[in-house]
Amino acid sequence: MPSMRAEILATERALDALAPEWEDLLARSATPEPVLSPTWLCAWWRVFGGGRALRVVAFREQGRLIGLAPLAARLFLHRRVLPFRRVELLGSGEDEADEICSEYLGVVAERGREDDVAAALADLVVDGRLGAVDELLFPAMSGDTRGPRALADAFAARGFDVDLAETSRAPHVPLPKTFDAWLSALPSEHRYLVRRSLRDFEAWSAGTTRVNVASTSAELAEGLRVLRALHGERWSEERADGAFASTRFRAFHEEVMPALLSRGALELSWITVRDAPIAALYNIVWNGKVHFYQGGRAVDVPAKIRPGIVAHAFAIRRAIERGLSEYDFLAGTARYKLQLATATRPLVALRVTRRSRRERVRLGVEEAIAVLRRARDAWNAAGRAPVGPTRRRA
Repeated sequence: MPSMRAEILATERALDALAPEWEDLLARSATPEPVLSPTWLCAWWRVFGGGRALRVVAFREQGRLIGLAPLAARLFLHRRVLPFRRVELLGSGEDEADEICSEYLGVVAERGREDDVAAALADLVVDGRLGAVDELLFPAMSGDTRGPRALADAFAARGFDVDLAETSRAPHVPLPKTFDAWLSALPSEHRYLVRRSLRDFEAWSAGTTRVNVASTSAELAEGLRVLRALHGERWSEERADGAFASTRFRAFHEEVMPALLSRGALELSWITVRDAPIAALYNIVWNGKVHFYQGGRAVDVPAKIRPGIVAHAFAIRRAIERGLSEYDFLAGTARYKLQLATATRPLVALRVTRRSRRERVRLGVEEAIAVLRRARDAWNAAGRAPVGPTRRRA
């Protein structure tokens, strides 16, 4: 766009200085998500920025910020062998053990300017202003907004190969006026599950239930301790201490949670029965919506007691009473999410690549691996022993 200027920000100091304009742009966009805020992404950079170079692009028109591409560049090894010069969104690309799982990432654009900003970003890549780039990755974007398709169209029009695909669903509840109206919107078997869970929980707790919501630094520390303990208890069979086993995961949330609390965007709640914690939820309240980020529950309760279902029912009731518009379970189709949600939206990922020898090699490697896997599966299906070396216990 001739009237649009692009500025590439390469330092944390520049990001911090941009924060007020960034917040204002976010409010004017169709994607005013917490994971696209300076609160979230600047904290992410401080924890996960090692080995990456900032390539955040601010797009201005007559001095007004109308777009922001929060990007970073790094050298990535496909299959730990083939080097690719990758540009990807801040908030993504962590090692699996450290994953923050930020949903609704993307390029921020003033509402109605998504195509203009996408075109300007694609031109930057063509002109080499972001450096040498083999691939661009834009994961975990909302599939019901214009941004992902605008990016795909802009890069395709300039000769890049693009792959835009749905990767997950985000179950959610468009909140009605009353709690009973939410229950009525559920399928009959799910409505029965919620009502039965609440009745059984009330009978079991015998009037000793207490719902705590952190509002001070001391309560935040207590709630985080409870959350970590219950989350670790819930997932101990798969990974001791669950997600909080990662020092980087802990460091990120120990920075971002106080910041969310200070702006009234954190709802860290936990339920006790007879003074014993039995469920905890880490929710973010942003732009009139509740995002369920993390949770934990006790496992040593009677079989018919469902602390997780009850905790979410309580949180949904609070959200309705506050007049909020949505309760979002974020990515994943876990059974409890589908039982409580009344709608889903797609999450999509976009991969953009140059037509290069490097990409042809990568595609050849992937196809060879796929052929070998099909051959292995066919061999195993025929009842033969799997091919490959065996490993003996020491």
